[in-house]
Amino acid sequence: MSNINPNELLLRQRLAANMAHYRKLNNMTQSELAERIAYSDKSVSKWERAEGVPDIYVLTLLADLFSVSVNDLISENAPLPPPVTVNINKNRVLIFLMLIGLVWLVATVTYTALQIFAPSVQWAWYCFILAIPVTCIVAVVFTSLWWGLKFRFIAVSALVWAIAATVYLIIPLSNLDLIFAIAGVLQVLVILWFIFIKQLTKMKNNFIDRNIRRHRQ
Repeated sequence: MSNINPNELLLRQRLAANMAHYRKLNNMTQSELAERIAYSDKSVSKWERAEGVPDIYVLTLLADLFSVSVNDLISENAPLPPPVTVNINKNRVLIFLMLIGLVWLVATVTYTALQIFAPSVQWAWYCFILAIPVTCIVAVVFTSLWWGLKFRFIAVSALVWAIAATVYLIIPLSNLDLIFAIAGVLQVLVILWFIFIKQLTKMKNNFIDRNIRRHRQ
């Protein structure tokens, strides 16, 4: 950094400090922040060490994500938002668990109603079997909204096997155990897809970083 203009160095240091502050205030790790803005955690780490500066597009993304202005990110005395009294991640986990609980409540109420009003129905227990893939669908949605690629991969994989198990348990056909072979193939495709997404994101970040360095030379 010895060849950097002092004013630019000061701006980098202010931005680095503010980025780290707002990231921690929002209960994010560097990896979680990087995924939210479609950059590598290496880039975020570099910005927070004042070894680089994100472009204006990324600054607007960060400002929107932290619910502050771009000026707040580069100002020396950036106004701090009200302190977060409840951990955001804990709130998200609680919401997720409540919705999972709602899925199983509906399954239990449906099962109970069938047992009371239609006791001759032999397939009432299917309510609990069907609740398993629905639970996985909820997990896929919320991991896509709030959590990283790793959790999304786990949720999608669970959905694949839950659907296979549900079909196997509900549909009375011979040789239906072959459904698990299909699930195995789908699992391989899911693995390859997530590897592709990860590599594509890495290539995109490297391309953008090279262009930024080229423009600054």
